[in-house]
Amino acid sequence: MISRMKRSNIDKTRIMTKIQETLAGLPQETKERIAPVFGSVEAMYEVIYLIARNEHLTDLDKPENYEVRMKVIRRIRSQVEELLTSYGLDGKEIVADIASDYFEDYVKYVDKEVSITNGQFMDILHKIERAKV
Repeated sequence: MISRMKRSNIDKTRIMTKIQETLAGLPQETKERIAPVFGSVEAMYEVIYLIARNEHLTDLDKPENYEVRMKVIRRIRSQVEELLTSYGLDGKEIVADIASDYFEDYVKYVDKEVSITNGQFMDILHKIERAKV
């Protein structure tokens, strides 16, 4: 098994995934539409990655109020898909591709570090909920 320290070294040298490359190559106009809610395309990727991770781990752990938590997570995921679609993107495809990145990391025991804080994540989730599509 890979030690925690080696895992984080892998993350820092990791080549961008296909969806990360696609997002990085978005037109500036689209990036500007993303910025008010997510801050940046990179932060958007991390938020969606964290949503996928939260959904998966909640489903695995089945914590107290499992059904309610899953309903909230899925509602937010759906709102993200709709928001991205309103930007002229394929929201379902983007969310699915980022979730695929998460699951690839999960099966390889990669503990991906994200740059956004828990507070920033929560702030973005609130912006997603308030966004008009």
